[in-house]
Amino acid sequence: MPRFAKHVRRQRVDLGGLIAVRHGATWGAGDIYYELMELTWPAFVAAAATFFLLVNLGFGALYASLPGAISNAAPGSLADGFFFSVETLATVGYGEMAPASHLGHAIAVVEIITGIFLTATITGLIFARFARPRDSLVFSNWVVVTMIGDRRVAMLRLAGMRSRPIAAASAQFQVLETVVLPTGKQYRRFVDLPLLNQRNAMMAIAWTLVHVIDDASPLKPILDDPDAILRLLVTVSGLDTLLSNQTFGAHMYTREDVRHDHDFVDMLDNRDNGTIHIDLTRLHDTYSTLTETAPAA
Repeated sequence: MPRFAKHVRRQRVDLGGLIAVRHGATWGAGDIYYELMELTWPAFVAAAATFFLLVNLGFGALYASLPGAISNAAPGSLADGFFFSVETLATVGYGEMAPASHLGHAIAVVEIITGIFLTATITGLIFARFARPRDSLVFSNWVVVTMIGDRRVAMLRLAGMRSRPIAAASAQFQVLETVVLPTGKQYRRFVDLPLLNQRNAMMAIAWTLVHVIDDASPLKPILDDPDAILRLLVTVSGLDTLLSNQTFGAHMYTREDVRHDHDFVDMLDNRDNGTIHIDLTRLHDTYSTLTETAPAA
């Protein structure tokens, strides 16, 4: 039996641009931490503040319902009970109000223990939110299909948005494939598309990923069939050389994001002083290889 009761819900899953909704997904108390990590900062602050206020209102109402439990507190005053609760939970203790009975002391002990756990939890969540890896990669809007020599290839490119390079970068390129079993039943799976440059020891500028579309490529029959579902998923991971933690990025492409007989505009510009300049505004720019010549950098 699970430790906590689980509840059925609808769950949205973002696969790098493809949104899937899982019906009947279950979650329990252990998933609250994950849900809080997914909140935006304004929503997280609002949730923490709301919980803090509710806890203090609960203890404040308890103190107010016990006349004489708190010295210098007006009998039945929810405001006095609330403010004493805030001072106790935050370990401030101004000294004007204090427990005046054994029952008041007992409730204060419970609240202090609650405050220890609450402070530790909120502090841990704030640290984890600051320390978690950030997506620092930008992917091109397009996958281009073109000829390099006598080989047909599919290419996409990406760039890092931070000043420090990404070490030991690794890329994975996959296509959603439909498999038909002998019984006629169909299921879909992501299969790997081999890359000519799957690893990059030090990604300092931009990175172009190249897949050769030969007869053995799982992409070829899907790409050539206009009625087939086309989903291309690229994932890239590496080590942030400044923070010494993992960075990760993912992007999903559909058939509308594939440009045939196109190539990317060059982003690099070699200056006379020997420096290399990269124009990230050209990351998504392409040109037709049938009607245009490569634009000058």
